[in-house]
Amino acid sequence: MSMDGRPSVQRKHTRASEAKRDERMDLGVAINVDGTEYVVREGDLTALDTMALRRETGMSFVDVMMAFAKHPDIDLVATLVWLARRINGERVLPYEAVATQINYDSTIELVSDEPGPETDPEA
Repeated sequence: MSMDGRPSVQRKHTRASEAKRDERMDLGVAINVDGTEYVVREGDLTALDTMALRRETGMSFVDVMMAFAKHPDIDLVATLVWLARRINGERVLPYEAVATQINYDSTIELVSDEPGPETDPEA
């Protein structure tokens, strides 16, 4: 209860809810396009990223991931590359600039559909 006698609106965080939240933040993909690896994780996206994503594609990040899992066509590859580059600091990168560089002749490999947190192989 709060000091004014009303119940708290804060949600109780349990280990299970925190683990589920952490798992959700790791939702993403790692792909290699023409020799360059791109990683996109939901936990790395900002509201500006998701707003720009909806403006450019009409889809949410979860929608993109679901569509990519079912049919990973080059428009979705371009979307993931664009997001990865935004995450890595190219904030004003036009979507079209990325989409025009990726075509059916591009070499595209799925590195991982669960990139997870960065790990140190020496640890």
